[in-house]
Amino acid sequence: MSFENNKPTLRNYGVDGMREISQRRAATIANMIDEAKKRGLDDSFARDAIGKYGRDNAIAMRNAMKDPDSFTEFANSFGTDHNKDIYEMEVVEKTDDKLTIHFHYCPYVQEWVKQGRSKEEIAKLCDITMAGDHEFARAFPNLKFELKGTIADGLPVCKLCFTKK
Repeated sequence: MSFENNKPTLRNYGVDGMREISQRRAATIANMIDEAKKRGLDDSFARDAIGKYGRDNAIAMRNAMKDPDSFTEFANSFGTDHNKDIYEMEVVEKTDDKLTIHFHYCPYVQEWVKQGRSKEEIAKLCDITMAGDHEFARAFPNLKFELKGTIADGLPVCKLCFTKK
């Protein structure tokens, strides 16, 4: 498996800078997990910390919403910030009951490839990092979140699906 499809198409000073910050975060996560392993620790600390980051982001989004339990408002808000450009997000389905978004680029995978990580390590690092997305979604009890594949798994896109409960 290779990651040749993980190439950005949207390039500009601001987006490139935000991606660089994301890549530094990816490097830090991987390096922290490596150091913990050297000390006999597992990666649960990283999952917990990243999960808390996701919950904190969800709380901020819920606080900014007029009706935080509205699936329609969620669907109209999710992915409309700076992350849309960083990850080259594409809304592929948006109905009253479903929101499916494809991420066409991942700066995290880009960094892990640059670090020389194996495909297995990249998949595991992605799984750990996605703890934030899972916890983010749990803060919205009116929706179900499914991750239907990732760039880290060798797919050309990450497929995130939110369904109204």
